[in-house]
Amino acid sequence: MAPTLVYPVTAMEKFDVTPSPAPAAGQPRALPLTFYDLVFWAIPPVQRLFFYDRADLLDVSDFTLGELPRFRDSLAAALHHFYPLAGKLTCELVHEEGAAPPEVVFSDGDSVPLTVAVSGDDFRDLAGDHARDTARLRALLPALPQHGGSSRSHSQQGVLAVQITVFPRAGVCIGTTVHHAVADGSSYAHFLRTWATAHRLGPERSGAVAVDVPPPLFDRGVVRDDARLREAFLRDHLALGTAGRGGGERLCDWDLSRRPGVVFATFRFTEKRLRALGRRAEAETSARCSPYALACGAAWAGIVRASPPVPANYFGNCLGLCRVAHHAKRGELTAVAASAAIWRAIEGLAEAGSVFRGARGWVRWVREYASARAVTVAGSPKLGLYAAADFGGAWGRPAKVEIASVERTGALALAESGRDGDGGIEVGLALPRAEMETFRAFYLDLLASLDLD
Repeated sequence: MAPTLVYPVTAMEKFDVTPSPAPAAGQPRALPLTFYDLVFWAIPPVQRLFFYDRADLLDVSDFTLGELPRFRDSLAAALHHFYPLAGKLTCELVHEEGAAPPEVVFSDGDSVPLTVAVSGDDFRDLAGDHARDTARLRALLPALPQHGGSSRSHSQQGVLAVQITVFPRAGVCIGTTVHHAVADGSSYAHFLRTWATAHRLGPERSGAVAVDVPPPLFDRGVVRDDARLREAFLRDHLALGTAGRGGGERLCDWDLSRRPGVVFATFRFTEKRLRALGRRAEAETSARCSPYALACGAAWAGIVRASPPVPANYFGNCLGLCRVAHHAKRGELTAVAASAAIWRAIEGLAEAGSVFRGARGWVRWVREYASARAVTVAGSPKLGLYAAADFGGAWGRPAKVEIASVERTGALALAESGRDGDGGIEVGLALPRAEMETFRAFYLDLLASLDLD
């Protein structure tokens, strides 16, 4: 098979967007990472792509002269409330002066890099559901800035980066990269809603953003840590040698970008299909699964069949880690059995004390998941990212949202269905092309077997 042609993406302008107005003097400038944050401190950042149809934009100058100022100003207005996203994150635990817990620090003048680029690639093809070469999507994503430490300071990393890529006479893609240790999916969606609201209101009404979207709360005191998990996680990170000290090797087992021919595709489970799958699951297992469990279970079963055998099949979801193991031969795991196993694990979380059962092992679990190439989950249909990214006016909601970073984390990218109002769930995933074809065949066979009446 001939290699996929990757069209060049050319950066046209670069800006440093600072919070405007600057955060109030009384706002905390340093936020220590909680034990929840530390679980995700060493994993790759989360990268999302938002595709907007805009055939009326003739070229990149049409965007930079007409649309860019409002995007830049609204981003600055959103950063006024979410100023830690313009700050810097500690990248190491051990330093010449000893150990120090990681934190996010904001200093006056800190900013978020914003890149404006132009691409000659096929916009509609990139925004489709079919298998696309991940190298084409990678070109639309910004990198987090690195800040080297001096002899008296730790090395640091930026927290958020944004790239807007214009496809003349076709559309625009907004790519964001955010460090997972600073913001989970809910916090990211909160920021995105704030940015989009500021854009819709315009600069003359930017002060009213907090009326429509409540500001974030940075008080770390609301996170109770009676079990002293933060200390335990810091010890684990030190023992595992993360953050540039040779401990990332096992995490790299998730990284498909090192393998040739990796593609990204989206599979849609409409509400009608999920109901049919739910009826089958209840009939065969007595489990009344949620749509989330059904979509994840079907994808889990498909990946197990498509992928080469691995030492173990673990499935992790929730920000406090929850894992599911189902012992079956690679060709025998069904969508129904996988969905029921996931749903029973979710139901079990309602038991008192179950959420933190085994929590001391979360940091180590992440390494084990990676080395076993476990199936994990990124995003959630409950985040409502299609609605959160509604910039109003000629932009509206994006035509497609992708979590492109699942190429590096091996996760299922879940989102609410953004098309046709079918109330379903989108599942995006990255696999080598041959494995993707096997997964697609499983998906089509599953749909054909469902009673949709």
